[in-house]
Amino acid sequence: MANQLFIICPFSGMESYLQNKYGKNIFFITYSGAIVQQQDFDYMLEVKYLIYREKIKRIYIVNDTSCRFINGIIKRNKTIGFPSQKVIEELYVEYYFSDFKDQSLFNQQQKLAEFNIKNQVDEIMNSTLFKDYIQEFSIEIKGLITSKEKRLFKEI
Repeated sequence: MANQLFIICPFSGMESYLQNKYGKNIFFITYSGAIVQQQDFDYMLEVKYLIYREKIKRIYIVNDTSCRFINGIIKRNKTIGFPSQKVIEELYVEYYFSDFKDQSLFNQQQKLAEFNIKNQVDEIMNSTLFKDYIQEFSIEIKGLITSKEKRLFKEI
């Protein structure tokens, strides 16, 4: 399979877990839980160069159900104030009554991870740096919800 890039939250310990599922021919970059760092042009330029140099054909945006940002928001813990937490919190509030209210913790974790991933994909696809490049080279962007506890890999 062609090289794949997984964009994951730092300190998640997901690397070996993902390699066991997808093989050793994969690359990882980290991001702060919700916001792919598009405001940092130099960082994003390096990501684009990695995609070009390694001939990446598929990018996965990964969220695990054990993500501390997701769980902190669902459990209504005090947030530290990272921009990524604010984005996830806004998604939770916006869709609370339609998608989260009266749902089990695991269902809420999965749904919030899904909303977060879709938000990230939208950001990448609307990025002036990546949009045309991704389309020109037919790079596939997928979401991946994981749960190490339940051994779940759910592509979206």
